[in-house]
Amino acid sequence: MTENILTIISVVINLAVVAAIIVVVSRALQMFKNLTAMNKKIYEKIDVILDKLENKEDK
Repeated sequence: MTENILTIISVVINLAVVAAIIVVVSRALQMFKNLTAMNKKIYEKIDVILDKLENKEDK
């Protein structure tokens, strides 16, 4: 009887660990997506600044 209870407890703990790993991986993916989106916006702003500087040099 105690072996069955210990087995159930270990299964529950393992499921909790797997769920925690899934949550951590999904949050890491979200952070990576946000980082790439932020980098894209920064590059767009840099392009605008460079275009303005090139226009000033041409005049």
